[in-house]
Parts: sequence; C-alpha cells; structure tokens
Amino acid sequence: MNIIHRFRPIAAASLLGIAAALAAANSTQADEAVARPEAAVSPMKRVTEARAKAAAENPAADRVYGGNQAEKGAYPFQVALLTTDRLDENPASQANAQFCGGSLIAPQWVLTAAHCLNDKGQPVSPESVTVLTGATDLSEGKRHKVVEVIVNEAYSEQTLDNDLALLRLAEPADAPTIKVTHEATPETGKTTVTGWGKMQDGTFPTTLMVVDLDLQPNQACNSGIKAIYARDLKAALGDLSRRMRYSEKGIDAAANAIAADMTDPLTGNMICAGTTSGVRDACNGDSGGPLFMTGAEGPVQVGVVSWGEGPADGSAACGHKEAYGIYTRLANYTGWIEAKMKTSAPAPAKPKAGLGTAQKPKTP
Repeated sequence: MNIIHRFRPIAAASLLGIAAALAAANSTQADEAVARPEAAVSPMKRVTEARAKAAAENPAADRVYGGNQAEKGAYPFQVALLTTDRLDENPASQANAQFCGGSLIAPQWVLTAAHCLNDKGQPVSPESVTVLTGATDLSEGKRHKVVEVIVNEAYSEQTLDNDLALLRLAEPADAPTIKVTHEATPETGKTTVTGWGKMQDGTFPTTLMVVDLDLQPNQACNSGIKAIYARDLKAALGDLSRRMRYSEKGIDAAANAIAADMTDPLTGNMICAGTTSGVRDACNGDSGGPLFMTGAEGPVQVGVVSWGEGPADGSAACGHKEAYGIYTRLANYTGWIEAKMKTSAPAPAKPKAGLGTAQKPKTP
C-alpha cells in the first residue's frame, strides 16, 4: 500500500487542544510526522527509488506483510504500473520501475488508485506510465502504452476520498479481466489483496505476493487510526513535559482531546480490511491493486488499495496492530467507471468503400 501519513483537521479548538497542538508543533518528532503527507506527489519517483535502494541493501527476501508468493498465472488480472523513464529494453528494468498496481477490468482498461497518478494536483501524462500485464514475476509480461489517464474528479489529496482512476491502453491486452462488483460490500468477510509492495524486512519483491484479509467495520479503522494519532501526540508532548511543566495525566488528556475532536478518517467511500494483530497487510507499492472476494463465479473486485496509517516512529505504516488498511469502495463507483469507459472509448473506425464491408444484395 502506498502509505499516506497525516493528522486530521481539528474539529473543535478547546484551550486544552490548542496547548497540545502548540507543544506538538515545537517538537522534532511532531515535525517529522507532519512532514510525512505525500498525497499530492505521485509515488512514481519515491516508490521506484525505494525499490532500488532496498534491492541494493537486501536482495534476498521472500515475504510481504503476512503474505506468500503467488502461483504463476493465478491472478492474471493483476497489472503493474511502471515508470516509463526507468525502463530499457532489458526486462530486468521492470522491477525497479514498478511503483503501483492495478487491475485489468476490460481488455483496454486498467483500474487503479488516483493518488498513484496524481502529481501536485494534476494527473501525470499518459506517456509517463507503462502498464505491464501477464506478469507474476516483474521480469515477465507484456508492456502496454497508455493513451489516457482519468482521475476521479472528486478525488481529495487531503482525505484520499474518491481515490480511483482509470487508464486506457493503446491496444487491448490479451489477458483475463476481473469483474467489478455491482453489489454493496459486507462489513465482514474474507478478502484477498495482491501486489508487489514492500515486505516486512523493508525490501520489495519481484514476484507477485498474495495475502488474505478480513473485512472490518469502518469504525474499527477509525478507532485504530485515532488511537495511533493520540499515541503520537503523547510521545511528542512527553519530550516537552518537563520544560512546559505538563504532568503525565495532563499530556494524556491533551492528546486524547485532540484525537477525539478529529473527524473520522474513513468516509463511506472507503473499506476497512486487515487483521487485528496487523500481521497481514498491504504496503508501499501495492497501491492501486485489487482487493477482491472469491465466490462460485470466481474473483470479484470490491476495492482498490488506497492508504493506511502507522505510528510516527514506525518505518512504514504497514502491519500495525489494530491499524488495518484502507481501500476504495468500488460499489460506490460502478456508474462512474462505466460512464468513463463508454465516453472515453475511441469511436469505431468508419469502414472504407471497397474493403468488403458492404453486403451483397440478396438474390430475389
């Protein structure tokens, strides 16, 4: 998952909350936490740089956050988004060019996350993205040029609401597609997520990874994330407690007051999924990939990997207890997806006379 760290706006400004906020603003730890938001910057550069660095430091790693390597060809609808500028003729270059995931929902259409394709408030150019289909290992597959980038018009960089985008390929891909749900997603149930994102040891895999997750009520994510923010605030205030003569009880009260005043991080357009222990999760580089449920008719995509949270002193906001992961709720966007695919699809070429397109008149 491409992780977005951020503190939520304070809904009410009590004296206690203002004092705590001022104290946090003066602490080094708080400065680092506030500096982490990166929703406005595309992960095309930072994820690919992280992949290259991790590969150099630890080339041998085999596990994602609680996941396992996918069997070859098991998830043919999974695609990788590659930074075009990092590619050369060697298929090995595809590994360090991967920055997000996606799913093939029609032969010429890829579904992914808006934040993967958003750079400082504007969609990235189609030429800057290459789509890799048919790959379990990133050294495999077929590259496709992108001719159109469509980011949801209501996408918010601050809240990551409506985190959804479409890519139109120059040519149809010869690969199986995944069905997008038209039904409401239940609050509980078993789901699966796939991707080439960051693993437990900080490295990035070249082989597609798969992990099974549990759907959770959105309130579980809201409570878990607010608890993380409260702990971060307590840690920040604790560094200044002696100078500002705060008691431990006062620090707890200040941090809890701010966390309680925050708006819920999740909107109705988001899905909460993961495990209470946090041992299974999506992470950096998984963004845009599919969250799906498997039934009698095969896999059905219900979500798109969007964001997550972790403590300010954590190396990544993945795999933390009671933090879970956040996914775009596709049931709310079936109309948008269908409309964009219909209106953006190229018009069929008009047949030219003399090319055998006209039917012969029937003999009376």
